Amino acid sequence: MKPSPPEGPEGEQNNPSLSSEKAREIVMAQLTPVERAHGTAFLAATFVPRGARLQFPRLVIEVPWRAWLAFIDGEPNADWGHPCRYLLIGVENGETRSFPGQFPPFRVGSPWCWQVVHKAPTAPDAAVSP
Repeated sequence: MKPSPPEGPEGEQNNPSLSSEKAREIVMAQLTPVERAHGTAFLAATFVPRGARLQFPRLVIEVPWRAWLAFIDGEPNADWGHPCRYLLIGVENGETRSFPGQFPPFRVGSPWCWQVVHKAPTAPDAAVSP
């Protein structure tokens, strides 16, 4: 399954109400103590348009509003499938919704460009090289 492209309607991508910097702050605030101590977090470089259908391995996310997309891996040392989560952050008001997953979004040919938001000291350097 391939994710829907992260681009929105023309011009929409350039005018989010919530900056990527503020979205990064929200991601950090949403990390659990375990994720902060042992995990990694990433933010997609562009926001997702309202109504998009995001498809990741064994997970489909219907986007209710324009949103920034984050990926949080609380166990970056684990092999194969393990608990992780995806986070939508509304660009209009900062509202968040978390979606549990089992696999990371990093695949060859993926249209997503990810920026590292957090890397715990215990996480291997390879965990932030998607």
